[in-house]
Amino acid sequence: MTPPVLRVSGLVVRYGRFTALHGLDAEFSGGALGLLGPNGAGKSSLMRAVLGLVPPTRGRVELLGRDPKRHGAKVRRSVGYMPERDSYVAGMSCVRVLAHLAEVCGIPPQEAMMRAHDLLHFAGLGEERYREISTFSLGMRQRFKLAAALVHDPDLLLLDEPTNGLDPVGRRRMLALVRRVHQEHGKHVVLASHLLPDVEELCDQVWVMDRGRLVKSDSVEHLTRAARGAKRVRLSPNDAPRLRRAAEDDGLRVEAGRSEGELVLSDPDDVLAPRRVFALASRCGCRLYAVQPAARSLEDAFLEALEARTVETEEEVA
Repeated sequence: MTPPVLRVSGLVVRYGRFTALHGLDAEFSGGALGLLGPNGAGKSSLMRAVLGLVPPTRGRVELLGRDPKRHGAKVRRSVGYMPERDSYVAGMSCVRVLAHLAEVCGIPPQEAMMRAHDLLHFAGLGEERYREISTFSLGMRQRFKLAAALVHDPDLLLLDEPTNGLDPVGRRRMLALVRRVHQEHGKHVVLASHLLPDVEELCDQVWVMDRGRLVKSDSVEHLTRAARGAKRVRLSPNDAPRLRRAAEDDGLRVEAGRSEGELVLSDPDDVLAPRRVFALASRCGCRLYAVQPAARSLEDAFLEALEARTVETEEEVA
């Protein structure tokens, strides 16, 4: 039976008296996983523990069926890591640095240089390969780090905030590269980010983290799936209370929308037909501006998970 790409069991990581991870239990079978959470949620600490760079205080990590603590070198040969901060050898050309990294991974010098040239072309840095990395723009440095993470042809990529600080053009370029790596070259990807649209675009699974705890583990498809037959209705804020009362009297579930004058209506027992919504509005004298399927965004699911965790914490304290 094929082992999961990543499994963490009761994972605790501490730095002195500070606990960065509080007993994480989760499993990633493969594909593209998004680590979501605000700054300080523990995403980077989890990546370091997965790589064996930070020893777990308690618990266990398995990466591609191996324990990084016991088989660190073998694990790292199968994993490419793109750190959030810059990491390169100063005073050397871009292609020379990349070839040097390939040689460190055990690739013969001639093959290492050829691979460096190929990867820099892939990352859109072919014309800049003889420049020093310190002269690169932020977007170029990010793409170099992606090339460096790929230099030894790993099975799994760990990407820590790859689009952080990039302008819209640079962000789209980076996302396109990561998508190609995953879809065309078959690499598993773990993407840590606080930018929800990036995760929603690239990933099929999500772990939501907050203050060192895993608060949600699910597929993106399930998290963003519209309620069965639910409808998002826009109308005047003055009319919204009347439509809410009429809908509730008719046995519908009613939730507040994303903005004032917006309601989400659903039937707990059936698909809600648009004609039923129009009939309700006509009966209570409300003018509708729009009626559309009530698809959820990943942001909605993310905020719900954090809010639920906040409520649990408050109840524990009480």
